[in-house]
Amino acid sequence: MPPKGKAKGKAAVKKDPITKGTTVASVSGSNDDAALEEVLRKWCEAKEREAEAHKEVEACKTKVEAEMMKRGTDSLKTESYEVTKRTQSRESVGKADLPADIWATYAKSSSFTVLALKELAGKKKKKA
Repeated sequence: MPPKGKAKGKAAVKKDPITKGTTVASVSGSNDDAALEEVLRKWCEAKEREAEAHKEVEACKTKVEAEMMKRGTDSLKTESYEVTKRTQSRESVGKADLPADIWATYAKSSSFTVLALKELAGKKKKKA
């Protein structure tokens, strides 16, 4: 059986010109590393604050769920707040679960940009 062409409606994936190992200065033509360093430092600090806030949110949710279980209810209401608990479900199917022709006809594809920031070991400055 000959290979099938691309499914209708699928756009070609565009590759970014920046690849692993390419420095920012070589891509932008600028050597403003100090300004870039400052932006990346702010981003890293913001990610740390976000992680701390996420931990606090999860701790609060755990306490609220425990209180709901204790009271045997799916909703709580105070003078200022109301919390309801519900279950959501999503159905999906994997490519391996379907015949190739059905997958080619109905598969949906989306693309998006992802920026990953990680702090390099040994570069972390101590907080004053």
